[in-house]
Amino acid sequence: MQTLMSYLTGFGLASGAGAKAAIPVLLLGALHYTEWFELSERFAWIASPPVMIVLGVLVIVEIAVDSSPELAEYADFAAYLPKAAAGFIAFAAATGDVDQSLLELGGSGLLGATTASAAHYLRNRVRRPFRHFAEDLHQSIPRSASLGEAGVSAVVAGGAVVAPVLGLVLLAVVVVVAIAIAEAVDRRRVACIRCGQPIRPGALVCIHCKAEQKQSADPASA
Repeated sequence: MQTLMSYLTGFGLASGAGAKAAIPVLLLGALHYTEWFELSERFAWIASPPVMIVLGVLVIVEIAVDSSPELAEYADFAAYLPKAAAGFIAFAAATGDVDQSLLELGGSGLLGATTASAAHYLRNRVRRPFRHFAEDLHQSIPRSASLGEAGVSAVVAGGAVVAPVLGLVLLAVVVVVAIAIAEAVDRRRVACIRCGQPIRPGALVCIHCKAEQKQSADPASA
């Protein structure tokens, strides 16, 4: 039973890393000082103050980069590696007391890296139409979206540690709601009159080909 709960915790933590890489690992370090969770000897370094300070800085940097429209789309691809690494560490740390060998621990870590990468892929699929449709309406929306992701990451990871089954149920609810919102946003987009890519209704310039929609629609301007 302990093994099953540890693996469920690992899946929840790795999924949280797919939203924001450093938050689940930082959370494990913080929970090590409580009665809810204790890191194994192999992973006690996560709870050391210098490591936790670095993780805290990484959380702030990730939120800031993801809040920038100029950097966010590039970060969507660049973030696969750090999120896979965070998923590896989080899953392995969660199963550190039940995996008896380095081979088992490495297998758990690879499972966590795969889970975090899959969660990040799904996050990108959900976030991209929302970004193209809504985030150019007001400069505060990207920041709010990034902070919202950080909150989801923390809640899912915390729930996975405190109540693994409840944490996975919460994760499933978040995924379903996010996909539903993304599809609703995607259905409202229209095709660019030049390149045909989906853009926000009423947009003056296509975010893909930079064509001015009103001028391109006017034959006299051609």
